[in-house]
Amino acid sequence: MSNTKVSAMAAGAPAQAADAFHIARSGADYKLTIDDIAAYLLPNASYYFHGFAGQQVNGDPKFYDVSGAGNHGAPGANLSVENAWANDYYVSTITPAGGATDSVIRIPSLNFDYAGGEKLILWWLGIVTAPGSNAAMMGDGLNGTHHGIKVRANATGKFQIGLYDAVSSSGLFGGASTDTAFNGALHSIALVLDGENKKYGMWVDEIYDSALSGAYSTFGSGTDVDTQNSNTFNLGASAPAAAASTDGTATLTRALAIIRLGAGADVPAVATLTAIFQQLRASPGRPVAGSAF
Repeated sequence: MSNTKVSAMAAGAPAQAADAFHIARSGADYKLTIDDIAAYLLPNASYYFHGFAGQQVNGDPKFYDVSGAGNHGAPGANLSVENAWANDYYVSTITPAGGATDSVIRIPSLNFDYAGGEKLILWWLGIVTAPGSNAAMMGDGLNGTHHGIKVRANATGKFQIGLYDAVSSSGLFGGASTDTAFNGALHSIALVLDGENKKYGMWVDEIYDSALSGAYSTFGSGTDVDTQNSNTFNLGASAPAAAASTDGTATLTRALAIIRLGAGADVPAVATLTAIFQQLRASPGRPVAGSAF
């Protein structure tokens, strides 16, 4: 590189992939590429969905994915756009009922592969009232026919994670949260599923569940569950539309973040994810950056 003042250099826009930048760090010289900088600043490359209802307006046809993955959520056939945006700053669903079970928000298929060793990180912020009996509030799995994940709102107001396949047709469940997440007030829940090590973690209001003693815990009996599917991932239920299931509950969602890591990827430490979830709570419209882990 010639010894030339920056002000005297020709303009180099637009940036190109081969561009390199000189930096000094701890007294040593290094280079960074455009891709290095983008990975630090842009949303995490493993994002599946990041939605923030707080920056949408009544009448929007979709619950938009702002992560860049393009997995926008859409109201089901029995959920009008008006009902979806009936509550300012939230996207809403209606409890599924006979003849009108598709009253949920449907996000394109996540197809999470728990048995294949993938990892799932999910954070949700919103309002749910404890149902009269345990009911799905989010997910893509229902039974031995419809494999996948269920995030369940229990009648006690706690939340619980279940996995379904042909063998675990009644669901393989982890423990219920210690803290209340569903009582008609604003709360967040978060979870980690580690298919490689058959472990999980859970948070309510950015506080790691005290029953898990600060570490990830074996999920259920440590059994493999084939959660792969072509189902939509849903808010307000965990069943695909074709199942016509009434297993669901009304939800108001302010924000939802879903990150999927491949088999072999390391799961961030509990403390790392706690800090990430705290930042999401403070700024729910801002996706997790590539530099976060």
